[in-house]
Amino acid sequence: MAVVVGNNLGHDPARTLRYAEAEAVKLAALLRGAGDFDSVVTVTGASRDRVEAALATARAQLDRAHVEGKRTLFLFYYSGHGDQEALELGSSRLPLRDLRSYLEQLSAADVRVAFVDACQSGALTGVKGGRRAPGYEIHLADPGSVRGMAIVTSSTANELSQESDDLQGSFFTHNFMAGLRGAADSSRDGQVTLGEVYQFAFRRTLASTAASLVGGQHPTYDYRMSGAGDVILSRTRPNDARLVFPREAGATYTVVHKGRGEVIAELASTSGEDFYLALPAGEYRVVRRVLASVSETTFSLAAGSSTAIETATMSPVVADAENHREKGGPWQPNSLGVHFGLQNSPVSGTGMVGALSYMRQIGGFALRVRGEFSSSDARLQDYQSSFLRAGLSLDALWPLYQTDRLALLLGPTVGVPVVRQHDVWHEGAYSVGLDYGAAASAMFRSYRSTWLVLSAQGGGEVFRLNSHVVQRATVGVSLGGLVAF
Repeated sequence: MAVVVGNNLGHDPARTLRYAEAEAVKLAALLRGAGDFDSVVTVTGASRDRVEAALATARAQLDRAHVEGKRTLFLFYYSGHGDQEALELGSSRLPLRDLRSYLEQLSAADVRVAFVDACQSGALTGVKGGRRAPGYEIHLADPGSVRGMAIVTSSTANELSQESDDLQGSFFTHNFMAGLRGAADSSRDGQVTLGEVYQFAFRRTLASTAASLVGGQHPTYDYRMSGAGDVILSRTRPNDARLVFPREAGATYTVVHKGRGEVIAELASTSGEDFYLALPAGEYRVVRRVLASVSETTFSLAAGSSTAIETATMSPVVADAENHREKGGPWQPNSLGVHFGLQNSPVSGTGMVGALSYMRQIGGFALRVRGEFSSSDARLQDYQSSFLRAGLSLDALWPLYQTDRLALLLGPTVGVPVVRQHDVWHEGAYSVGLDYGAAASAMFRSYRSTWLVLSAQGGGEVFRLNSHVVQRATVGVSLGGLVAF
């Protein structure tokens, strides 16, 4: 039996995920097929109450099966927002301690397995930080003699979990499902065990995220099992088509179902082992990336067939750019921008302003550093004065609304302006001041990682003018663009 949960929304509607609910639906179908699960309940976009109701129903069914003398395995899966304390189900929260309690109460199940794909989900296993460790094997019991519980999470308690637009899902769940399709079958016996799929998901998730600016993910586990043998999670079926990958180092393969446009798997090949995917019969596009070279081919896979990929027959193509997103954060982690606009001057009037910016995502918000330069002139009868202003400002921005193409951000700002006044009495007099207030930006994606940005700032500024300390209201507006990476 399985309860599969996916939720794109967390407590902050601006931090919406794109693929968590779709991943849950895909995994449920995979468990019914390759996993031979008799009952799979899918809960998407729901609150805590519906998840708890699904767990209560599963408990009742497991109790009945236990009375009837049946051996049972229960699997729980979650994909969505989370933190060190709870899973976020829309505006509601399911504390991790309560989830663990629910799993422990399902004592009628001989085997209980939970997979949690959320930021900082390692708090469920107690693993606080990631580190490399020696290789090991995991031997668990087969359905004839096993009892116990296993929890696997997508990251440690201190790490963010990430999803990818190219993969149309999260790195951990994508690798988990690819492993269930046969890629994790290291023994090549047509069966994928819990130990095999964990080790496969760990290696591939860490390798996929190690170079990202957000940082690598280290999937964690907590196994409390007794018995001998293996827990089998999926099997190759007689009518599955096998797609066999060649042994080579440094190549990455992406397998796409042509009819649905769905990314089935993205796998890195090695020179030390060959691996396969067990797929339903159909037409698939396979893309191979190695260094700066990208090639592709198409296969029509028949039921029960075994097809080996031959790199010599693949045609060259142009590769697409990759885009990562945190499960719990805004868009790309970094961006550089250029902006031009209008800003009120230290005296009456308005001056042109130009700015450079750097924005860095940190958790659920973004920090933006702006360097600005403006000039203005003031004239009163025969008196004329010119002002040059340079400033460095720091904005803390939270996304109020966000889609794939539009983001609205708002937050406080503080900065240090330097004003140079030049007239007949002030020959190049400088003043260092303080500005404060609020900043807002509307961002529109124009092409891939390129955004158009309309920004506004308002607040107050304190500086010295004509040997006197002056406080004035400030307002500015600018239009520009940024490149995210």
